[in-house]
Amino acid sequence: MKSQYVKLLKKQISKLEDEHFDLEAWKSSAIAVLSRVFGKGDARVEQIDDLKIDYSSWALRDSSSNYKPEETAKLKGKEILNTAVEEIEIFGAPDNHSSDVLGKEFAKEIQSMSEPERKKHFEGMKKDKLVELLMKLTS
Repeated sequence: MKSQYVKLLKKQISKLEDEHFDLEAWKSSAIAVLSRVFGKGDARVEQIDDLKIDYSSWALRDSSSNYKPEETAKLKGKEILNTAVEEIEIFGAPDNHSSDVLGKEFAKEIQSMSEPERKKHFEGMKKDKLVELLMKLTS
C-alpha cells in the first residue's frame, strides 16, 4: 500500500509540469489523492485548496520583478506533496482510512447493543446489504 500511495502522490507532482497546466483542475485531483491517503481532515488538503494564482500582486506591476504567480503556486503544491511522500517513506502508510474509521464506528455501535438487539439488527438486513457491509469491513 505504501508504494501505491507514493506512486499516486508522485504522479500528482509530475502533473505540475504539464504543458497545459490548470491549477484548479490539479487542485481537485491532488485533494482527492491526499484525502484518500491521509483523510479529508488532513492539513495538506486545506493547504492545497488554498493555493491560488494571485494576479493582483504589486510585484506583477513592477517590471523588474521576478515574481511568477503560477510558478509560486506550483512550487508550494510540489513542496506539500513532497513532504507527504517523505512522510509515507519514513513513517509508512497512514492507517486512518475511511473504511477503517467506518468499521470502528460500526463496531462500537454494534457492541453497544445487547445480543438480542444485534441478532434482530442483522436478521432484518437483506442479503445484498449484508454482503455490502462485509465487503466494506474487509476492504
